[in-house]
Amino acid sequence: MSSIIAPNGSPLNTAIIGVDNLEQSIEFYRDLIGLSVSDTFHWRGKDFEDIWQLPSGSNAKGCLCELKGCNVGRVLLLEFKAENRKLIRPEGISRAYGLFNLNFYTDDIESDTKKFEAEGYHIWSKPTYYEMSEGQGSPTEVIFDGPDNVAVNLVELTDDDPASKVGQMKIYTQKHGRTHTGLTPVVTSAHTAKNIDLTVEFHRKVLKSDVLIDEVLSTKEQNEFLQLPNDAKTSVKFMQGNHMFGKIALSQPLNYKCHDMVPDAIAPNIGYIAQAFEVSDIEKSENIINDLDCEIYTHRQSTDFPTLGYLDFIMVRAPGSGALELIFQVKN
Repeated sequence: MSSIIAPNGSPLNTAIIGVDNLEQSIEFYRDLIGLSVSDTFHWRGKDFEDIWQLPSGSNAKGCLCELKGCNVGRVLLLEFKAENRKLIRPEGISRAYGLFNLNFYTDDIESDTKKFEAEGYHIWSKPTYYEMSEGQGSPTEVIFDGPDNVAVNLVELTDDDPASKVGQMKIYTQKHGRTHTGLTPVVTSAHTAKNIDLTVEFHRKVLKSDVLIDEVLSTKEQNEFLQLPNDAKTSVKFMQGNHMFGKIALSQPLNYKCHDMVPDAIAPNIGYIAQAFEVSDIEKSENIINDLDCEIYTHRQSTDFPTLGYLDFIMVRAPGSGALELIFQVKN
């Protein structure tokens, strides 16, 4: 089985995070995760205000965090200058609708867990090994509260079987390098939906991605590290494009209630605001978006988007969840 299951699919290009303090967030992604950081930019003007639906005179400063040479799994940090900003994910919430966490691969989860704990980050549980069904493989995972209360998930691919999907991920990532701290760019981002089938349809039709893993998480070990009720059942479908990084872990609670972050996941608030995906033909993508009757957040326009380039883009709310998705094509 090829590790690239959707050769024309769009992986997560950039996770867009509203930050409380840019310098402190930079220290996390640069010094601990090990990503390279662009020069700080200042963003203002009518295009900026229109994109984020902010009042006249609004502005932000920010930077892009990435693994050099890899335009997948990047993190755009934006510190919006505004009063009354609030946390998108309230303290103590372990599962919520919307864009939920960032996942990074590690080759030594025990050591890295201790490193982040020593830096003062709250670890949810000890690293947990579990087996997925039907030979899909066995990861070891841990979650902690990162900067801006974005949940961060470390994953060690503890499966060497090249026939398993986890084993294929391990082979792929070992060939594609690590940051100077031994981690990766964002390999997976969790996105919780109220109707996972609608969100899968959006990823398949608009982003040309496909399902890599289809699983129901329900074991004691899985629920323990996810901080869910012991009897919780969660449907999970991993969507993958043309890269093993930038996967989207779509999930839906099957038998428990969770908080809804979507109404607060907008500028200028603090936390995971939006996902950005690059497509090859924005006009075709827009037509499909209209056919799916997606809610438009920012109508199609062209602008100089700091660090991403001069873009033709549209921002929509994902069907099934309402999370913000920025779909773009770089203009020549």
